[in-house]
Amino acid sequence: MEVFLRIDINIAAMVLLGIVLITAYKRLDRQDSMNQKFLNTSLIILLELLFETITCIINKRPEKWLEPVADVMHICLFVTAPILTYYWVTFVHSWVEPNTSISPKRLKLLKIPVVINTVITVLSPFFGYVFYIDSSNVYHRGSLFALTSFITYFYLLCGVALIIRHRRKIIKQDFTPLIVFGVLPSIGGVCQALFYGVLLMWSSGAFSLVIAYVFLEQRMIHIDYLTGAMTRESFECFISQKMRQKANAKFGAIYLDLDGLKEINDKYGHLEGDYAIKTTIQLIKGLLRKTDIVARLGGDEFIIVLDCEKNENLVGIITKIILKLDDYNEKSKKGYRLECSFGADIFDTSYTSIEQFLHHIDDLMYSNKRRRKLHRTEE
Repeated sequence: MEVFLRIDINIAAMVLLGIVLITAYKRLDRQDSMNQKFLNTSLIILLELLFETITCIINKRPEKWLEPVADVMHICLFVTAPILTYYWVTFVHSWVEPNTSISPKRLKLLKIPVVINTVITVLSPFFGYVFYIDSSNVYHRGSLFALTSFITYFYLLCGVALIIRHRRKIIKQDFTPLIVFGVLPSIGGVCQALFYGVLLMWSSGAFSLVIAYVFLEQRMIHIDYLTGAMTRESFECFISQKMRQKANAKFGAIYLDLDGLKEINDKYGHLEGDYAIKTTIQLIKGLLRKTDIVARLGGDEFIIVLDCEKNENLVGIITKIILKLDDYNEKSKKGYRLECSFGADIFDTSYTSIEQFLHHIDDLMYSNKRRRKLHRTEE
């Protein structure tokens, strides 16, 4: 009964996080880097909870064969802990700077404490660095236990520092849950380190991930169900965040409209019209980089935002889109063609607001549509 009272919070956390992980695996877009980090972090937390629970159950058991099992379980527990908090740092980075990757050099530096921890933990059964199991199969903390704890909390603190540093770039609604997500496991970990026998770090981490999933679900709601593009609301949040990240932000944007959608709807039905929209956006997304985004502003109007500073880059993307659609039309057995009108330009400080810029490229798009329509009439 005493053992159960120690591990009951871990069992509850495992059940809750397990349900959330299964749900998230089915519902979240697993190609999204932030969702990937969430799923990986959740899986590692589940493993940590499992390892910790097993070590509590077998601790003080007299069977000799359990001693090597205890060694293996504790190695897994202490090796995995910094890997988890390392993932937390990369998760936060994906959230606060979605369009910027951590440099390879910085990633290598970040991994050094993980490597150090792995080495001293694997050697612990022989030298008692992080832990040791005595002849009665009782677990004890080793001489370097404080170091492995520091390494684990180091990454948690790096994540919190990253949030505070980029607080002006973070959408207001996201700031509090991000802080809670980093601070809650830190408090649980400190309590566990100070009071031997208390199990709070990984259970509090699991509860934090449940909170994070709620916000990832909220983020998913802002994805257009038909095309997988951002909705107008999420696009506005994205642009707001992008403008905060860099005062003199400079980026390219392409406003596009699907030509002839009304005729497709009238002749083939609205389901076919939806298929035409979905297919067009899927073809376009296949040409874009991970850092580029597509948003549906309404009906058959979309906007693409790209990290570039020259109109030549925009012309290049538009040319690729036209060629891709032409290739599809040649192979398609549909009785209609997929074609778009485009308006594109580079946003810079000459525009007084993002609204003025969007109005500008919208006008360019309609001018392109009129020219195309006139050209078809003349033919």
